[in-house]
Amino acid sequence: MSRSDGFYRRVLGIAVPIAIHNLMISAINMADVFMVGQLGEEAIAALGISNHLMFLLILFLFGMGSGGQIFVSQFYGKKDLLNLRRVMGVTLVFGVAVSLAALIGASLFPKELVGLFSEDPEVISLACEYLEIVSFSYVFTAVSFIFQVVLRCTDSPRLPVYSCVISLIINVFFNWLLIFGHLGFPEMGIRGAAAATLIARIAELVLTLAYTYIKNLAAAARFSELFSAKKDLLNQLFKTAMPVFFNETTWAFGILALNWIYAKLGTESVAAINISDSVTQLFFAAFIGIGNAGGVVLGHDIGACIDSEKVWCTSVRLVKLSISTGIFLSLLVFLFTNPILSVYNISQSVYDLAYKSTLVWIFFLPVVAFNNLNIVGILRSGGDTKAAFLIDVGALWIIAVPLSFAGAVFFELPLYWVLVLGKSEEAIKFIWGFKRYISKKWIKNLVSELN
Repeated sequence: MSRSDGFYRRVLGIAVPIAIHNLMISAINMADVFMVGQLGEEAIAALGISNHLMFLLILFLFGMGSGGQIFVSQFYGKKDLLNLRRVMGVTLVFGVAVSLAALIGASLFPKELVGLFSEDPEVISLACEYLEIVSFSYVFTAVSFIFQVVLRCTDSPRLPVYSCVISLIINVFFNWLLIFGHLGFPEMGIRGAAAATLIARIAELVLTLAYTYIKNLAAAARFSELFSAKKDLLNQLFKTAMPVFFNETTWAFGILALNWIYAKLGTESVAAINISDSVTQLFFAAFIGIGNAGGVVLGHDIGACIDSEKVWCTSVRLVKLSISTGIFLSLLVFLFTNPILSVYNISQSVYDLAYKSTLVWIFFLPVVAFNNLNIVGILRSGGDTKAAFLIDVGALWIIAVPLSFAGAVFFELPLYWVLVLGKSEEAIKFIWGFKRYISKKWIKNLVSELN
């Protein structure tokens, strides 16, 4: 077997399950948008708006999970399961706390939250109906998410795929039953979509936990192991992971700011961006897979004290793989956008906005591919989280948010031109990120002296 063959087998063995897992997540969202879309454009807009809170929660969890993943990967490379499970326990505590806060917020202030993104009374009413039920899925989502992060970094990267496929099937089936009232079930409309999501999230968590503990995987931690972290580990964990958490949190608020800006363009633009996002996320799954796989592979090598030059060579191969994937997916987006959009029950004006907004991604996908790998997979793998934070969040708040706001509010540009202004951040992020990448300052072993 050649050296290259070994690299691709190792990386794709992790990247493909992660990519499929994220593809399934995107497919769940797309199925929700499609099936709720049969109720009209207001329902599509309401679904997108009410899902902003779930989006914010997922990014909080991703921030905590990514910070923990740095140590989980390096501890797994070091064969230290006890400290791996201690890290897992810390992330679970914070994940559950954040999800409970989101549940309380959605329960007490639904109108205030959704009212930030729409002034349409019908959209607000529908969004509140959806949020009232779906918010109870947040805690199940948090626990499942943390377990899946650990599984992807260790001995069972395929399990999240299996659980997500079953979740997709359950979600679509109960959407069909409860949205439209088939087989004697009540016709619940958008509330039925929320109930279907809740059922699917519970099933996903039950399956994940059952398989993890029956097979006694690396994530099958005892209660005493989860809550036994020592002071030196906690200090190193918080020192390294907190910039990741603040990165994802600040980035999440930046994305919410962009969605608030899009909402200024009207209900049609909100519906169009929700549809466009559901389409592009199908293709973005590959970048997530490669980025996370890069973090796992490089983290394993750094934790196992592999020579830094070999770590660098592995990162170069990852960069080549990521950018070539971005170019290939740009072509796929161009070929499949029209067929995908044609299945939605929307007006011609919304269709045109969604189509042009999706095409904006074509010009940025190769750059986005590198940026995602560099931030999530390369810089964070060695604990260079402060640099990742400054690059990722700096470009968003300095470039994307101000330009998008100016385009929408002062120049009253259509949605797709506002997106172009916002996506220009990716070019700045590429320049800053590439400079940091080639410096090799990110190659650091964080766990060699931790016991």
